[in-house]
Formats: sequence, C-alpha cells, structure tokens
Amino acid sequence: MNVRLPNALETAQREAAAVNAHRDEYLAWPLDRIIADSPFVERARLVAGLEAFHRERMARIPPASRYPEAVPWVDYVIRVDRELQRLTGMSGLDMALYRSLHAYVLFRGFYRLAPPSVEKCRVAYVPDSDHGQIHIKNVDDPNTYWKPEARPAWLFPQPEQTLFSDGVGNGLHMDDEPAEIFPLPVMQMYPLYSGDVPGAVGFLRRYSPFWGRANLLLHDRQKRAAAIEKCSFNFFEVFEPGPDGAIHISGMTCRDPNSPQGRFQRAQREKYLRLFGLPPDGPDSAFWAICRQCEEKLAGGLCALGRPAQLESLLQLFTRPWPAGLNKTGQRIHKDQGLLGYTLISYAILYDEKRLLRWQRSALPECRYPDSPEEFSW
Repeated sequence: MNVRLPNALETAQREAAAVNAHRDEYLAWPLDRIIADSPFVERARLVAGLEAFHRERMARIPPASRYPEAVPWVDYVIRVDRELQRLTGMSGLDMALYRSLHAYVLFRGFYRLAPPSVEKCRVAYVPDSDHGQIHIKNVDDPNTYWKPEARPAWLFPQPEQTLFSDGVGNGLHMDDEPAEIFPLPVMQMYPLYSGDVPGAVGFLRRYSPFWGRANLLLHDRQKRAAAIEKCSFNFFEVFEPGPDGAIHISGMTCRDPNSPQGRFQRAQREKYLRLFGLPPDGPDSAFWAICRQCEEKLAGGLCALGRPAQLESLLQLFTRPWPAGLNKTGQRIHKDQGLLGYTLISYAILYDEKRLLRWQRSALPECRYPDSPEEFSW
C-alpha cells in the first residue's frame, strides 16, 4: 500500500516554532507536573538515566519483517528530530525530555517512578439520537497552564474522511517495558493504512507494543464503532458497542477490573504504594477510586438515555457539575491531593446537522465554565 508520509522538514518547522515560542511548556512543565504529583522524588535523580534511555530508544529500530509499514516512518522520525534539534538548539537532554520523558518514567525512571495521576477525559459516540449521530467529549486537566483554544476547525469532518477517532489518557504508574521502544508515531500512522473501524483495530493491534497510556474510541461512516482500552503497552482490549450502538471510553480506568489488563493495572498501583511507603487511604487511592466512579457514571448515564437517545440528556450528562454530571470543577478529593482536575472543554459534534457545540472555560484567573455553548458549523 502506497502511503504518502508527512513532510519531515515541515513537521520539524512546525514543532520548532511551537518549542521556540513556548519553551517552558514543552521542556519544563511536563517534568514539573510529575514532581508536583510525586513531591517525595528528587528531580535530578529521577531524570539521571533519561538521556541514555532516549539514545537507546532511537537506536532500537523495529524489525521490518514484522512491521513493514514502519520502515519509512523510522526515517521520518529521525529526520524530524535532527531538523528540530538544529532549529531549536535543544541539547541531547532537551530532546530526551521532549520525546521520551513519559516513556522513561513509565518503564524505568527512578525506582520506576509514576507519571502524574491526573484523570483525563471522557468520550462517547451515539450513532442514533433525536439529532442523528453525536460524538461528545469532556477534556479534563489541571488548569495550571490553561489557555482557551481557537475555533475548533480541526474537529470538523473532512469530505473524504471515513474514519473518526478520539482518545483519553489512561496511564500507569509503572509498566513493564515492551519489546519495542522506538517512538513510532502510531497515532499518525493508522489512519493512513485503514479507512474503517475493522482495519484500524487490526493495525493498532499489530502495532500494540509501540503505544499505550491511552484509551481510543473509533467509529466510521458505516456507524461501526469500537473502544480500545490500553493503559499498558503490553495489553490490547477491545470493546464493542452496546445494543443501542452507543460506545464510550473514560480516562485512567479499565472498565473491566477483572480482565487481564484490569488486574495488571491494580497490581501496578499496589506496587507503587509499596515502593514509596504510601498509605492505602492516601491521595493516590482516592484518585483511582474517583476514576472508577467517573467510568460508572458515564456508562450508567449512556444506558439511561433510551432509544433514540435525547441530545439534551446527553449534554446534561457531560456538562452538569460533578456529581450530578461529569463536569469537573476542581474538587479536592483528598486533603493531600497535588493537582486539581477541571473539565476545561466540552464539545459535541452533530455530524448529520454539520454543527459543533463547545463549552470552554474562560482564561485564568477566572477559568469559568460557560452557561451556554458556542456553536460552529462547517
């Protein structure tokens, strides 16, 4: 299959412009967030092996016999990074921070330290409602560096587009290192090799060792859909839609805690507590409990929508403040909690009506969630 890759020079120029304009955002804040969430860790000791790990990662070229599509992408990644470093003047450590910090922390780190426990996002796809197909999402994050987004043109479907996707964070404190660690951009790759849900699931399953820390929701123009849960690089769990065709993903959780991946997630959380001598009733345990509650709230709310689903009920589920709805307003769930979660953006894409509704918090310091949405069309 002949696939036209992105232009490496253009990609590097875009990334360099962003890094040069917001250097702290790309090179300092990610590590700051890890330390804020795990203040008992010394920064210097945490990153002591990061640069060496990044060099090893870039040298671990995936075997062409098993991953033939990856061959041109390896060259693409190397060319992008070479040009990016030239345009920004980033050091070897800077490049490691930019490309490999989270992979290093996840697989090795200092005592295999955890990434920040910030519960992120929810997505649902409803193929049949009183307003047709609906794709809806809450974007959740701490508001520390929040800046409102521009017109969301990147969310508008393109005429030639046949596959649609969205994702949420689902990280682990510690993961077993997979056999493949080269930073293939799998999320860029799979839409170019698959135009429908079955093809995308197959491609993502083959390239499973190269990606994780995320749950992914897919749907296509035939209204086929699938949810992939992947907190670990070593598991791949697929869920089909319910009887009404609706499907969802929720951040930082496995919906089936007794699946192999669910059991692995729980074991890794317990391992983290033991390694750092953390109490079983501390902020980490409270965090995982609220993740489970958000998953159950979303799943239960979708089941209660009826047939056909009512848009207004779905919007209320996502935009009403917690615990009545899924809108997070910076609640402190534990007295020792380091970072507070907010629903920064909610959006609903109404495909059949060619409309997008967006609720977006205002700029800091107010960070106010609006009473009514903005409306866009395409």
